[in-house]
Amino acid sequence: MKIEEFSLERIQSLYENVVEYNLSDSGVHPYSLRELLSTQEQQQLLDIELGYGWTNGAVELRQTISRLYQARDEDNVIVTNGSAEANFLMVMSVLEPGDELIVFVPNYLQIWGWARSLGVVVKEVVLREELDWTPDLEDLKKVITAKTKMITICHPNNPTGSLLSRTAMDDLVQVASDHGLYLHADEVYKGSELVGPETPSFADLYEKSIVTNGLSKAMALPGLRLGWLTGPKEDIYKAWQRKDYTSITTSAVSEFVAQIALQPECRARILNRSKRILKENLALLSGWVERNGNRFSFVPPKAGGMAFVRYAQPINSTKLVHRLREERSILLLPGDVYGLDGYFRVGIGAPADHLEVGLERLAEFVKTEIED
Repeated sequence: MKIEEFSLERIQSLYENVVEYNLSDSGVHPYSLRELLSTQEQQQLLDIELGYGWTNGAVELRQTISRLYQARDEDNVIVTNGSAEANFLMVMSVLEPGDELIVFVPNYLQIWGWARSLGVVVKEVVLREELDWTPDLEDLKKVITAKTKMITICHPNNPTGSLLSRTAMDDLVQVASDHGLYLHADEVYKGSELVGPETPSFADLYEKSIVTNGLSKAMALPGLRLGWLTGPKEDIYKAWQRKDYTSITTSAVSEFVAQIALQPECRARILNRSKRILKENLALLSGWVERNGNRFSFVPPKAGGMAFVRYAQPINSTKLVHRLREERSILLLPGDVYGLDGYFRVGIGAPADHLEVGLERLAEFVKTEIED
């Protein structure tokens, strides 16, 4: 097995904690436990015994998660250590060497890289900027073969924040159904829609869907490392078998907090906070782009904690990002990590004053150090 370095995660893990202005995150500024929990809940937290729990997640928590979807119960759910483990287990449970996996790109490339390391043939379908970073499904149909087993989409999209219309979601489901394919959706940004109601889950649209989600990103609780898969019961059971070989179980503390956070009233409160922060910061970013229109442009995101910005200067995106880090103590993510040079990803979930200063440093750097 040859594993390709996950460039996105390597850049963030090396540098996000050593810069003044980390604008590389794609989630919303996180809660503290004191901010999230009531005084009574904080006291209950202190009384938790730190033992092993259910290896597939506490029954009550799985029931709570299953109620986020239609016609699902606790056996359709496995609780994982973050959505990253959920993605890992999904690949290990469904795909085999020689299978073909179709990935919409740009995308968070964890599944792309892990599947390739296992001998899965990965094919790409490009999201089109001229279609607001959504796919032309004719492109998808052209790459499906008899060996295709799964389509995977990040929805809402990382890094562009794009969303499919309900009609486009139904059309994608129809393509998958016509060919008997699994449809995997990473929905970790679901609930952070900036306009309109919360997007439906693919889990409610197609019986062969497998969905990843968790408490990071839209839910602003990444430090809990609490995620899940929901899908057909036989596939979720396979994921449970494989989890026995990985992390065994999730944290008792994280499961306690998750059970609180996922109650309808608390979940709504968390998502309302996320949307408020994101809307305010998107307005800030949009104004900045408008003032620097000869240097930067973007398709405004419709959801999620980030924007994918095009820049006009003739410099490689990785080189630009490292110079910004070294010379201005700002961290962005280069478009290179998504296979798209000429762009960078900027997080819009940070505190507004943090984002504002970072963006001004970025504009000043480009003006004085690149253009001059």
